[in-house]
This record gives sequence, structure tokens and C-alpha cells, in this order.
Amino acid sequence: MLRVKEYRRIDFGTEMIAEAVRATIASLIRAEMPDAELDSVRMAGPDDAADEAVVVARWRRAGGTFRDCSLDAEELTAVLVGWCRLAGVPLPKAGEKAIEPADDGVTLVIVQRELGRPARLH
Repeated sequence: MLRVKEYRRIDFGTEMIAEAVRATIASLIRAEMPDAELDSVRMAGPDDAADEAVVVARWRRAGGTFRDCSLDAEELTAVLVGWCRLAGVPLPKAGEKAIEPADDGVTLVIVQRELGRPARLH
């Protein structure tokens, strides 16, 4: 029996990652820090404290102080899936989702093993 498999790759550069963070979690950050605005997003490097950090989002508070917030792979995957949902990009709920490093950011990889009519989309 032949099995059909869907494999999607969606590339996110750092600008799109910043937009995804802004669109999906900015309201959560403002609940904790009401005067905070997203200043920048950068790929985490070896000097960053968290071993599992993928990106670091810098939030600027009204007084001019900054707070860095690191996102690990699981959190960043959730942010990118959330952005896809807001942007109207259909993703299968049952599909396996992960991120891989890319030249200027990350690639969201979605694999759905056995295709049929999807029960639900994100």
C-alpha cells in the first residue's frame, strides 16, 4: 500500500521571527510588563546564558531599561505556529512540527505522515 506524506518547510528570517513574536506574545509580555515594547529579536549565540536558547527577544520598558527574554526551540515553534494561524497559513494539527537552523533565522518543518482529509487545521 502506498502512503502519502506531506512535508513542508517555511523559512523565517530574523525580521519575520520578530514579527511573529510581536504578533503572538507581545500581549503576554505586556501583561507582565505593561510598558514594554519589542525592541529587537536576534539569534542566540554562544555568549547567551541559556544553553537551549534559539532566539533572544529584547523588550524596552518606558524608563529606557531593557529586558532580554530567550526562547527555546519548543517556545519558538509555538510562536511560529501561532503566527501561521494569525496569517491564515493552514497547518495540520496532527502534523509533527519542529524548527531547524537556517541562514538568516530558522525553518519551521511540518511533517504529516499519512495524508487523508485533515480532521482539523490550526
